[in-house]
Amino acid sequence: MSPGPSKTFDPDQALMAARDTFWRLGFAGTGISDLEAELGIGRKSLYDTFGNKRELYLKAIQCYADTVVQRLCERLEDPSGSALANLERTLERLARHHGTGESLGCLLGVAMAQAPREDEELAQLVRTYLKRLERALERALRQAQLDGDVRSELSPRDTARNLVALTQGLALMGRVSEKPAMPRAVVRASLAALRP
Repeated sequence: MSPGPSKTFDPDQALMAARDTFWRLGFAGTGISDLEAELGIGRKSLYDTFGNKRELYLKAIQCYADTVVQRLCERLEDPSGSALANLERTLERLARHHGTGESLGCLLGVAMAQAPREDEELAQLVRTYLKRLERALERALRQAQLDGDVRSELSPRDTARNLVALTQGLALMGRVSEKPAMPRAVVRASLAALRP
């Protein structure tokens, strides 16, 4: 049996385009025709490469976690800065981004907001990636405590979970916020509460 024709598009770039389309429009708001237009490929190529719309959506969420969420984790563990400085820079960058009025929020947050409660597969996937961020935050907080930069009585795990909730709140509010200074004020208050 002879092999089929070679792909005339880059699947990785197409997946990034799908990620951004779902991020902007959400799962329900994204039609196959939207995906064809944004990815620049036909329906058959889309299905042959990525499966159906739901399969592509799950792959897009994985792509988001492996790019956007991974970058956040790497910033938290940047060896050139102290743990607290990395945490401050990461949260302040998120606050600036979500205060621009152009933020799409967080694709994980969009997925959580739109997912049916009974969709356990999607919930488990999102939980996995939120947990990745939580663990990176917890490591940063533990190191900052060892450095004497964060209050010793704080629970790093509970505080990390609180900061995950903060980042998700900032991201969702960023989709509708009219006051750019609000996310920065929230982050400043949260950071001030960590210091001795």
